[in-house]
Amino acid sequence: MVNLKNALIIRSASFQQLDKNFPAIEEALPDHRFQMLTHEHGVKLAEKYKLLSKIYVYPYKQSFSFWRPVQEFKDQKFDCVIVPVSNLTGAGFLNVLLFSLTINAKKRYICNLISDLRPVSMVSIIGMGTRSLLISAISVLVTVLLAVPLTIGLPMMLRRLKKK
Repeated sequence: MVNLKNALIIRSASFQQLDKNFPAIEEALPDHRFQMLTHEHGVKLAEKYKLLSKIYVYPYKQSFSFWRPVQEFKDQKFDCVIVPVSNLTGAGFLNVLLFSLTINAKKRYICNLISDLRPVSMVSIIGMGTRSLLISAISVLVTVLLAVPLTIGLPMMLRRLKKK
């Protein structure tokens, strides 16, 4: 009997998308046993997939978060973690990618809308998170820098217009 590797799919996309992604995932990783992590409301729908050997329930109602790891995975090791994303690049799924870092895995993959399965490294996920924080900080700084003159200048301009 072949010793299958363990792959964990973090359900971050719709089940309709997973219907399209699963054949490509199975083809790309034929020597893997697939398991899924989903929120409680997704368990019944996940049970329809015969390829899943186990379904884990995310123990929180909120979105996947680096700050809310699954304790059940603390002592487990997966050969790979797959994050399905509902676009081409994975933009908007940073929380799920960061969450995937809480899971002990040798490899991580993103499976996009058109079922391209591409590896994503821990370094690139951290880089995405750092870039996101930097952009947020710059946005706050620009907002503050623009808000101060506008808060002072706008009433003055309105008074001048009122006088005219």
